[in-house]
Amino acid sequence: MEISFFGGDIRFCRHCRCWDVPELTRLIVEGIDGHDPDTNHWQSQLQHITLARLALTCQKISGTSLDVLWEEHYGYVNLLKALPAQKYRLSDNILTIIEPKLELEDWDRVLSYSRRIKTFSDVDYREGCPVPDMSVLESMTRSLPAGALLPHVRHLFCSSSSPLLSLLPSLIGARVSSIMIELTSCSWRFSAVQKLALPCLTSVTIVSDGGEEGEAVVTKLISDFVRCESLLRDVDRLNFSTLRHSSNLKHLEHLDTEVITGDLFCSREDMSVEQPFPALLTLSLRTPYPPLLAKVVEITTSPLLKQMWLYASNLSLTFDPTILLSSIGARSSSHRLTSLIIALGCNLSVLNWGEHQFCTLSALALKPLLALSNLSQMELYYPGLCPLDDAFVESMARAWPGIQKLHIECQYDITATTSPTMQSLVSLSQHCPLLVYLRLDVDATEIPSARLPAQRRALHRKFSSWEVRLAPIESAHKIATFLSAIFPRLQMICYSSSSRKEWDEVNRLISAFAEIRADERYLIVHNGLPKNAD
Repeated sequence: MEISFFGGDIRFCRHCRCWDVPELTRLIVEGIDGHDPDTNHWQSQLQHITLARLALTCQKISGTSLDVLWEEHYGYVNLLKALPAQKYRLSDNILTIIEPKLELEDWDRVLSYSRRIKTFSDVDYREGCPVPDMSVLESMTRSLPAGALLPHVRHLFCSSSSPLLSLLPSLIGARVSSIMIELTSCSWRFSAVQKLALPCLTSVTIVSDGGEEGEAVVTKLISDFVRCESLLRDVDRLNFSTLRHSSNLKHLEHLDTEVITGDLFCSREDMSVEQPFPALLTLSLRTPYPPLLAKVVEITTSPLLKQMWLYASNLSLTFDPTILLSSIGARSSSHRLTSLIIALGCNLSVLNWGEHQFCTLSALALKPLLALSNLSQMELYYPGLCPLDDAFVESMARAWPGIQKLHIECQYDITATTSPTMQSLVSLSQHCPLLVYLRLDVDATEIPSARLPAQRRALHRKFSSWEVRLAPIESAHKIATFLSAIFPRLQMICYSSSSRKEWDEVNRLISAFAEIRADERYLIVHNGLPKNAD
């Protein structure tokens, strides 16, 4: 049997035994669909046409093809087109059900597709997509048993602007594990979501603009919903008041919170439980009010926390980051926290830092963070941070031996006597064998001695990328030789300097040296060191 698809000719043998293996059939069909986010609209249409035709070829693969074709679905209109043609009308891009009360058998074809849907959105955002009118609501309510339309949906996206939102409790089954809710000016409809019986729910994302009813009303609705779902493991984008209500979620592992307003005097003692967020593993906070960060860190930091990402904008002279850094160092587990990002003033461009005033932060303010001995990622952005010195960089290197990504961004003054020099890179190469990426501003006018034996260069060197704003240099060859000696796997330097031509030459030499070092490692690994080798 030979079948011609738009994607090309596919030779299909219905007697092939591979179709008797459900897992293999699924892999083949998924390969046709692709699910590539970069696929353009035309390619996506071709993939769907191919799947639809494949579903009509043979009973062996029909079910699997339909499963993949309907696994993700957005909006009700295309689904309702499976009703008998005489039962609905599509005019002026609006779908209308002609008969308010349909018989259950009229829904047979619709239900045969809808039971395959695992990811569903009640709104189709594609341009020009038909929309249902109120007759659809009436027909669904009168004709279908509770939960019959979407019995197996796992991931649900809903918007309070959709007129179908109020019907969700009667349309979806009880297997939903994650839900994303978009609250708009029609947030009064959110009460329908609170009526959902979702025993399997482990993840909730709530996006809210406050709506016409005001933040207080929306906050109460969200907080009531979060409190009633005790099995939640992942909560995304809540406000400060809801944060307090979610502190009793015993299974909550991931919290991604937009801290926009709230009582600044709320403390850990104000929580309704003795140990807030007992299972929290990852924490991401964003706020336009930097003083809130220290308060939220005080409330949310748990002994199990592994990842903490903090973002704040609207910096001023009254905000002192020292309190925040001290709180992180004091409350975080030194052996569990592996990833820490602190981005203060993240809404400002580096080029515009000079136009704003900030509270100056000395390197000593970072000392509490040195207790976090298990860090593998450390990123700090703060325009008021003074340049570090070689001694403090060495302290960081000794304190974080497992660091893989280190990004320190601060004010840079080449004339400052305390600016780190290339000696700081020697400290990092000696004490941080897992380091892969570095962002650190240094004074590159003097090159220290870095003669290392070949055997040491061949061992566990992973460092490959350095991002830096550098001073003018005298010899590109000396810089490249020095860097290749301490970081033999270095492949790229990202820089911003008035001596661009010289640094272009450094990059060219680094690439050439990287090939030489690779050959050197190969010879040492396979042939061993020659006699009298240094």
